[in-house]
Amino acid sequence: MDSVVVRVVNAGSLERRSAVADAVVAHWRSADWPEGLVALNCFTSTKDDAVLTFEQWTSQEALRKSLDDASGLSRANPGLALAERAEEPVAYRLHKVVRGTAVGNPPPPARSFPIAAFPMENEATARQWIEDLLKAEEAVAGADRAYPGAIAANIHISLDGTSVLIFSEWLSEEQAITHMQILTKAMLTDVGNSEDELGGLYRHHATLTRSSG
Repeated sequence: MDSVVVRVVNAGSLERRSAVADAVVAHWRSADWPEGLVALNCFTSTKDDAVLTFEQWTSQEALRKSLDDASGLSRANPGLALAERAEEPVAYRLHKVVRGTAVGNPPPPARSFPIAAFPMENEATARQWIEDLLKAEEAVAGADRAYPGAIAANIHISLDGTSVLIFSEWLSEEQAITHMQILTKAMLTDVGNSEDELGGLYRHHATLTRSSG
């Protein structure tokens, strides 16, 4: 898809996390979807109270039109009635997909989703940072990317150029954690970022498509 929107709601406690995720899904089932929205995936953090949604849109034009509608479905804060707070949604466009080579084609379904966002000054800075990160990866581990369990890293740049989102897909949480602890930390250090910016691990909660929404 051309564009995506990422939203994060903090449930306030681990006990409320699933209920908030269910409320978010119910919100998107509650009305006709805006034109251009084709799928929504809901994820829950494996460590904290975060609930993340990943909306897929056919175009930036359709996305902006929906966000500009003050009374529309896109402007609501799904799950907020049960949650502690909701972050502002961030719109991204897909910049690059980096695929692992150790899994089959087509790959099995992903079971673990490391997701991290990195602040940037502008789009030019974001593009250069991504190139530097991938060069650091090759310097540390080579260019074949035959990491056990790695399916793909989907790299996005926000529409305003101030954020890079890396949405990764792995066969298992254990494989994702091993990669993050050994390789991702080294890559981030090489490009001047902190090890604390690894992001979070998420599990799939629900998927809606236009026909089911």
